[in-house]
Amino acid sequence: MNGRRRYLRPLTLFVLMGLFSLSLVGQLDSRLNIGGFDWDADIDYEAHYQSRRYNSQTDLDDNNTAALAVVAASESEPAVFDHPTVDQTETGSEVADEGAAPAFANTIEDVNQPIQQPTVKATIKVSADAIPQPPLPEPEAEREKPTVLIHTVRAGETLWDIAKSYGITVNEIVTTNNIKNQNRIQVGQTLKILTVKGVLHKVGPGENLWEIAERYGVSLAEIVSVNKITNPSLVQPGQEIVIPGATQLLIKDALVVNGQLQKAFDWPVRGRISSNFGMRWGRMHNGMDIAVVTGTPVKAAADGRVAFSGNNGDYGLLVIIDHGNGVETRYAHNSRLVASVGQQVKRGDIIAYSGNTGNSTGPHVHFEIRYRGTPVDPSKYLKD
Repeated sequence: MNGRRRYLRPLTLFVLMGLFSLSLVGQLDSRLNIGGFDWDADIDYEAHYQSRRYNSQTDLDDNNTAALAVVAASESEPAVFDHPTVDQTETGSEVADEGAAPAFANTIEDVNQPIQQPTVKATIKVSADAIPQPPLPEPEAEREKPTVLIHTVRAGETLWDIAKSYGITVNEIVTTNNIKNQNRIQVGQTLKILTVKGVLHKVGPGENLWEIAERYGVSLAEIVSVNKITNPSLVQPGQEIVIPGATQLLIKDALVVNGQLQKAFDWPVRGRISSNFGMRWGRMHNGMDIAVVTGTPVKAAADGRVAFSGNNGDYGLLVIIDHGNGVETRYAHNSRLVASVGQQVKRGDIIAYSGNTGNSTGPHVHFEIRYRGTPVDPSKYLKD
């Protein structure tokens, strides 16, 4: 009896396990449809499938509902979507032939499982031309420097400091600004600084660009380009222009350039030279004697101011003209004087009439040029 009980208990356990196994196999068969099933033509499987999907839709959680709302909202935008495709190698489903079992038979889901909504990716196709592009950095336009800058002298500055700061020489500043004493510049004084190598020329009366270009040996085109002159024929007296490449100022009829007396004086009269500059009869003859008949008009050799007009001993009737920059001319032995003291005269103006007054051996004009108080040889500075 005891022996039977010993075998009965394991046997009962084995039977129970078998029954449990059969139950699992049945459920698995119903889920996976192992072994197939009999097709019942009376059952509307399509309606049955749609009914089960409808019941399962009511079990969707709030997250799935929100996801569908987002998808619906995105469909209202003017966008193009990539539709999801079903990889048929995974589902194993193919398009059913006529008379074959419906394809949905192998895709019926358990009503207890939530239906997974397909992931929809929205792809917006935008033309490349419609995408705003950041502006490309443009090369900074080269700043056009003026040919002449104005520098105001500050306290403690010297010409050497100013020249160094602009990369030019002291002589360039002196020449451009006609500075007579390099050691006497004042605070607040304005200086013209050239940004190109050259000199600043002031157009004189009767000058034109063609004449200026020829004098400096610079092409007219260069002068026009540097100064941005639109019409070369319209330059006016007193207008300042830059002469590129020039190293010294060559003003028309300028008597002094860079401290040097120039060959820029007009002849006061035209005639025979009766006595030259230099030693004569054991004494210095400070001028040139030009023999002319009495009453010949005597003209100013350059622009200036009359410093003396009257009788002066051996000179007889004398006119002295101050031309500035330490230059003066003297016209002696005249018969009659025209110019008066303080009068501004121009080159070629009649200032007197020749004669034979003072210490003279015959009618002539005694002509002198003095620079910084010292007489010089007029023949070297009279224009041909």
